[in-house]
Amino acid sequence: MIISCLRLLNYRNHQSNSFELNPLGNLIIGPNGSGKTNLLEAIAYCGIGKSLRLHKDDQITHYDAEGWRIGAVFSLDSGSTMELEITYSASGKLLKLDGTPLKMLSTLFEYIKIIYLAPEDLSLISGSPRKRRQFFDLAISQLFPAYIGVLRGFLQVVAQRNALLKTQYDPQQKRIWDSGLIKANKEVLSYRLHYLELLNQQFEQMPNIIHSVEQNPCFSYQAQLKDFQDLSEAEQLAHLQKLEQREQLWQRSLVGAHLDDYEVSLDGKSMKDYASQGQKRMAAIALKLAHASLLQNHTSIKPILLFDDIFAELDAEHSRMVKSLVNNGLQVFVASPKPDVAEIWPELTQLAGFGRGA
Repeated sequence: MIISCLRLLNYRNHQSNSFELNPLGNLIIGPNGSGKTNLLEAIAYCGIGKSLRLHKDDQITHYDAEGWRIGAVFSLDSGSTMELEITYSASGKLLKLDGTPLKMLSTLFEYIKIIYLAPEDLSLISGSPRKRRQFFDLAISQLFPAYIGVLRGFLQVVAQRNALLKTQYDPQQKRIWDSGLIKANKEVLSYRLHYLELLNQQFEQMPNIIHSVEQNPCFSYQAQLKDFQDLSEAEQLAHLQKLEQREQLWQRSLVGAHLDDYEVSLDGKSMKDYASQGQKRMAAIALKLAHASLLQNHTSIKPILLFDDIFAELDAEHSRMVKSLVNNGLQVFVASPKPDVAEIWPELTQLAGFGRGA
């Protein structure tokens, strides 16, 4: 799929702009503050229905405007077109696909696949477990849109159980929520473990992206309570009973997928602890490009790639290595304050409107 047209109204510093986009993609070259990242964020918004930079919708509005609007036209691999409209105002947010309001976010994930790469992706390797959970939950949702409902259901169970732990509860009622937690947790883990299996298989097919090591990174699941998922339901219930006093003290659930983590290892060692910054950066980029290949292979939809100033942190050799990992036929947008990025992507035309002061 490709995005052929993007219209922004009062979206951050884009008060009223319209962009005709090249099927191969575009270079977006301009100084800091010219709106490059805001443009890429708007494209990414079309794929997930929220800001990837974790801003609230009202914070996106241009200065004193009352709301904002994104309009995008996509050309699908089948040859048909699809129009997406996202509007936000004080009365709320509305998403329309070909003029029809979307009732479920999973519908958006089913049709539009967009991957955003940025310097802060380094946190996927060396950052907090929360950052990794957010990435993998998004990635799984893009590959399996049904996961959105499964994860939402699990988080609702956790929230209800946490609320119960703050009260003088009936033990029988708690056992009901314990069973609900176990069931919902199992469903989430099923998706997460299956995704990791596919991801590791994809990495086995990729060329080595890190010098001086024999293998590509390997991803494993790190449950907060080791081997909890391998226990029978009766054993899990018994373990939750053992945790009851601690959970009462902390007034929250102390086991479950909402606390779990992912580990990235290289030659058998944790990259978080042993890898260099350069190795971590390349692993984070490769992770997202491997995910792009998974989306293309398993959904038959070509994802759109957004590179937001990542080449400023890479030398020429690694920059060209990154480009070599991009599957042919994908639409690519590359934002940078440095014009020399055009030497790496000579096939991409520069998008107008991002000169100094734009």
